[in-house]
Amino acid sequence: MSSELAEELAAGAAAMAELSRTEDEFRAAFDAFRAADRDSFRRLLDRHKLVERCRLVCEWIRSKECVLVCLELAGPPTEQIPDLREFVDAVVRITGDEELVEQLAQSVTDRDPDRFRIVLRQAKAEALGHVLCRWVCGVRSRLLCRVVCSPQPVQLTPLEEELTAAGRAVSALLADPEALAQVQAAMTSGAPNAVRDILARLRLTDQCHLVCEWLCAWRCVRFCLPVAVKFPPAGADLSEAYEFAQVTARLADNPDALGALADAMERGDSAGFTAAVDGLELGRFAVQLCHWVCGWMCLRWCRIVCPPVLTPWFTQVGHFDIYGDIDSATGRTNKALGYSGLYYGGGPDFAFTGCLELRGFCPAASPIDGTPMRYRFLLVGSLDPLTGSRVCPVDAGTRRVLWPVNAGGIASAAQVLTFQSITIQGAPAADTPPPAPGDPWFGPPAHVIAPDADGWIQVDPASVAGGFAVLIGFNSPDVVPGGIPPAPPPVAGSPVPAVDQKNGTDLGLIFQATRVTGPTSPPDSSNTLAKIHINNWAEVNLLDVTEFHTGGGTACTGITTALHVEYTTDHAQMRAWEAVITSAALGSPVIVAGGPDALHPRGDAAVAPVAIGTFPPCSYTVTLSTRAGLTTGLIDNTGRSQQKTFCVR
Repeated sequence: MSSELAEELAAGAAAMAELSRTEDEFRAAFDAFRAADRDSFRRLLDRHKLVERCRLVCEWIRSKECVLVCLELAGPPTEQIPDLREFVDAVVRITGDEELVEQLAQSVTDRDPDRFRIVLRQAKAEALGHVLCRWVCGVRSRLLCRVVCSPQPVQLTPLEEELTAAGRAVSALLADPEALAQVQAAMTSGAPNAVRDILARLRLTDQCHLVCEWLCAWRCVRFCLPVAVKFPPAGADLSEAYEFAQVTARLADNPDALGALADAMERGDSAGFTAAVDGLELGRFAVQLCHWVCGWMCLRWCRIVCPPVLTPWFTQVGHFDIYGDIDSATGRTNKALGYSGLYYGGGPDFAFTGCLELRGFCPAASPIDGTPMRYRFLLVGSLDPLTGSRVCPVDAGTRRVLWPVNAGGIASAAQVLTFQSITIQGAPAADTPPPAPGDPWFGPPAHVIAPDADGWIQVDPASVAGGFAVLIGFNSPDVVPGGIPPAPPPVAGSPVPAVDQKNGTDLGLIFQATRVTGPTSPPDSSNTLAKIHINNWAEVNLLDVTEFHTGGGTACTGITTALHVEYTTDHAQMRAWEAVITSAALGSPVIVAGGPDALHPRGDAAVAPVAIGTFPPCSYTVTLSTRAGLTTGLIDNTGRSQQKTFCVR
């Protein structure tokens, strides 16, 4: 990504070369930005043919503006690196107080150091002056850029409202210390994909940009403070800003220098960044360079952390949202859902089984450059792709193809656009050619797409939905074996030995999507379901009648004195089991055994005596039913049952 960041920096530097041809116009642009004077700002840009590059210019101005503002409000930089936990605590405390957040917003807007220090003191955040200022100024300058670069006039959003909304969003991190620690580690190491997954798990997708902007303010201050300590800022006025604009303009012709700065920034290498600045003899402008480069890096990071609507994303296993409906600790469902096919709600606490329909969205055209897209799924740990036998057939949508017109059951020479199903399965299959004119007509069979050897599936560009919402079928038994527990089973009536009990397995699934001609490491988009619990074993369900195998009794010889029902049930996800006797001679079933899950979490085994002295002579059936809490996400397991028939004479 550093090469792409360097290209954006070069484009921004070239734009500033145009705007900084005269100091008067440069100052006029700064003044129009500060006043949110859209007409004046765009008129100046138009004079230099920069209207289409407004964003490049505004990103530079807002970066420099916040350096000026925060030097004035927070004073000279110190070596004290702000702690993210303290930062989020201060932000939540300030934004939760209507008066305090208004005072903070006003102090930055008015560049009022005295009021700013009062807010810090009241919030007990004196050590966080620089990071709080960078965050607030960053939010304000973003709102200003939105106004001055908008093709149509727009209102300036009140700063305190935007800060309050951000405070509500980041409070979710304060409530989850583990997630906060994970975010801090990911931001420090430069792992935006990990940040994205954490924010998605916390259901912060709708407020993602506010959270990412807040995190980036912290990362930029954390990175740039050591740079500022080594190269203390020399000035804080527009004359110095104009000099920096001219320095920036010269960097447009030095892509290697921009690449070195971008590479060090992405690695989180402050020492490397400082060395690059030193080599360019630009120590006087080190802080400005640092925040300008970091600002662009944050824009790129936040596009990864907060993907747009059409960005590829893995969202569901069947009907179950991978972050909202699957417990991150157990990998099992955390609620019941009301879909047909989920006969028992699919949960809570159900494991997944069988063919799993993995859903989400991958567009046919990349949101980056419009080129064709592909995607795949990998198993966490091994990174083995889902391909071949690991794929079960799923309907991925429809496309339109030319097909002969049906003329009374005969294929016509005329053709018409017709819908054709798209199936994703493990093995490729050639398309069936349409019937020749005059032959019996038939509709188009499904078009089959199979993952390649590395698991990649290219989205059909003819998909009528513009992409695939059903992404793949995961044939989980190919990875996690199951079935009916193998022989030798225990004798009915005896428990399954612990060593022979079958259990499920935890897996993780990584979704990756990228352009067909794009990078695979890292891909353009990726997210992960860290844990899904798979159990493909059927319940142990063993039933017998003692009198049938002692004394030579059969179902037809009749039982006259005693009946003993032998049963064994077992499953790690047992939800219901019951042994009952039914007959036309009985008014209601006789329950032999069965009980609450809490008493029999895996089932039970026993030889149960049944008093049959009051049973009228007749035919009777004893039935053993078992049901484990298993779901494909679309269809719940309905269990197993078996019967033994006996008669009483």
